[in-house]
Amino acid sequence: MRVFLSTADASGDMHAAGLVEALRKRVPDLEVFGLGGTALGAVGFAPIVPQSELAIAGLVEVVGSVPRLLGAYTRLRRALTASPRPNLAIFVDSPDLNLPLASVAKRSGVPVLYYVAPQVWAWRPGRVRKLARRTDAVAVIFPFEEPLLREAGVNARFVGHPLVDRLAGLAGGANREERLRSLGLDPSRPVLGLLPGSRHNEVERNWPLLRETAELLHASLPDVQVQLIVASTLEASAFDVPDWCRVVRGRSHDAMAASTCLISAAGTATVEAAILGVPLVVAHVTSPLTFELARRIARVPSSCMVNLIAGAGVVPERIQLAARPAALAALVAELLRDPGARAKMRQELAAAVALLGAPGAAERVAELAVEVAGRN
Repeated sequence: MRVFLSTADASGDMHAAGLVEALRKRVPDLEVFGLGGTALGAVGFAPIVPQSELAIAGLVEVVGSVPRLLGAYTRLRRALTASPRPNLAIFVDSPDLNLPLASVAKRSGVPVLYYVAPQVWAWRPGRVRKLARRTDAVAVIFPFEEPLLREAGVNARFVGHPLVDRLAGLAGGANREERLRSLGLDPSRPVLGLLPGSRHNEVERNWPLLRETAELLHASLPDVQVQLIVASTLEASAFDVPDWCRVVRGRSHDAMAASTCLISAAGTATVEAAILGVPLVVAHVTSPLTFELARRIARVPSSCMVNLIAGAGVVPERIQLAARPAALAALVAELLRDPGARAKMRQELAAAVALLGAPGAAERVAELAVEVAGRN
C-alpha cells in the first residue's frame, strides 16, 4: 500500500509518525512518502520534501518564502499525480499547504484522509466547504470539532488527542529527580523551561523576548535553573544563549516534564505542557501586520489552546504589545515562588486534559485510514 503523507510542522510530524507506526501494524507492506520531518524519518518515511525547508509561520512571513514554497509544492503535486498513484493521501494539519494538495489528490482520484482539522471554528470559516469537498474523512482531535464539522457536511470523526498517548508516561513526578539528573540539572533547585516556537520566524521574534525575561528572573531568582528547549525543526546554533542557560534539543518532552514551570510560545507546546501537568505562561510575538490580520480574522477569545479547551483563562497569556519582559517575569516569578499557585494551575490543566478523550488516537486514525483506502 502506497501512502502519500504531508505535514509541515514539528507537532504534525510527531502525530504522523504515531499514525504510521499504527498503520504499519495493519498494513505490513506500507510505503509512505511525501513531506515530513525527523519523527517520520525514524519510522521509515521517504521524504520528497524535508520539513526543514518549510519551517516558517505567519501570514506575512510566508510571502517572503514564496519561491521556495512553490518549488516544494510542485514536487509534492507531482508525487500525488505520478503513476502509479498513491492508494491513499493523508494530510496532517498545515491547511495552507495541505488543502490545495488535498484538492490535487481528489481530482486525481486518490482517497483523502485529513488528520488534525484546520481550525475553521477559530478563523477563516470558509475553509470548511473546501474541507468537505476535498476529503473523504477528517480525523479531529478536539471533541467539540466533530459536531461542528458534521453540521457543515464534513465526514468528521473524533479520535482523541495523540499527545495524550505520547506523553502519558512522562506526566507526574515519579521519575522527575532521575530526569533532572539526566539533563544535568540539580533536583533541589527550581527549573524554568523556555519554548520560543518551532519555526524560524517565530523564534526570531519570541526568543529575544523570552531571553530578556529569563535574564530578569536570573537576576532576581539566581537559584533558578534555566533551559532553552529547542524544537527538532531548528538547530541550537540559531540561538544566542547566555552561559547560565542550558540548551536541550532532542529531548523536548523530558525537558518540559522536568521543568517547574514554562514560558511558551502559543501553539501545540501549550497542550503538551497541560498533559505533562507543568504550569506555564504563554508569550507570543509576531509581525505587526500578521498580528493585525489575525486579530481581524480570528473568531476565538484566546491564542492558547488550553484556554479554549477549558473554556476559561487557565493559562496567563501575554501577546504582542502586552508581551513585555518585566510583566512576564512577574507572572513567572509568582509560579516559581508559590507552590500553591502551581498546584492550582495543575488542577485546572488536568481538568482541561480530561476533555481530550481516552488514549488510542493513532490506532483509531489508522483504522479510519484503512477504511478510507478500502472504500475507494
